[in-house]
Amino acid sequence: MSVIRWSLISSIILFLVLSLSSCDSKSKKEADVSTLSLPDKIVLQDSTLGKYFDVIDFSKLKRLTQAEYDSLHLVQINSLSGYDLEDLTMGQILFNGANGKLLTLKVITEGEITEYLLSYDPKGNLVDSLIVAYEDMVDYYSEVTTIIRKNQILVQTVNFTYDGKDGNEETASDTSMTKYQITPSLRFLTD
Repeated sequence: MSVIRWSLISSIILFLVLSLSSCDSKSKKEADVSTLSLPDKIVLQDSTLGKYFDVIDFSKLKRLTQAEYDSLHLVQINSLSGYDLEDLTMGQILFNGANGKLLTLKVITEGEITEYLLSYDPKGNLVDSLIVAYEDMVDYYSEVTTIIRKNQILVQTVNFTYDGKDGNEETASDTSMTKYQITPSLRFLTD
């Protein structure tokens, strides 16, 4: 009786193992086909950029060296031309894969902080750049924050206006949202 039970249990286990490996093999083949037929997408982890500048320890910032500046091809970004190396610091690497690299760069001066999203091809050439965060540290006239979800970039810009009559200051703001798509070639296209 125990031999029959043992044979029956062994047969069921063998059947299940073979069935699962067959399903697993089929799923793997379907995944391979679907990967080949779908365009390559960049999928990033969710990130929020901006609104955390008040926690920066300015004494511990590692400033960019000339070699880093050159290797990042920052001379190609016109809006960085007025800044010195001591104003520039690395942010974070958001993506590093076969398509290239996405990283952030911060420009920190006495009165403001700006963060750029930079993309590079697999050879290290600059592909695109986008301002993704901005905050002035004295009076808030504008503020830029960004949310990145998968391959979408949502940039929110808030412009503040201050108006005061008879000593009563009133604050108003105008908010705009711009949505970008990150292409497989790491370009930032308006969506």
